[in-house]
Amino acid sequence: MNARNMTLQLCVEIVIATCLVVIVFMEYLRPEMAELMFGSEYKNLALECDYAMHDEVSAKTFAGDEEVRHKMEISGDVGLAVCHEYDVLRKRMLGWGMDDFQLAQLGLEVLEIERIPVGRMVEPHKMSRY
Repeated sequence: MNARNMTLQLCVEIVIATCLVVIVFMEYLRPEMAELMFGSEYKNLALECDYAMHDEVSAKTFAGDEEVRHKMEISGDVGLAVCHEYDVLRKRMLGWGMDDFQLAQLGLEVLEIERIPVGRMVEPHKMSRY
């Protein structure tokens, strides 16, 4: 094998190795980095957003004084601003290569830590079928 062929072979091997490093980084390391960098913030925002949605549902179904209900609705609407932050962070983490399953797993970890029943967490997200 002459020097030119050896140089060409070395270049091909370097390109292949570089591609493998990029694939491993994009598929495995980047999502792990996202979880390390944003995971705890994501959990906090998921929990705060859940509480905000429960407050909004409570305000909308409040059967008492109209003025109190109106104040509760305004408070609930303000509280939902955290859901926007949650959504932005969720999209950022998806962009970093995390998938919906991994994000759902983080959400379940919040349920376990806070001991929130799954039914309570899901209820405000249900859509009326009427």
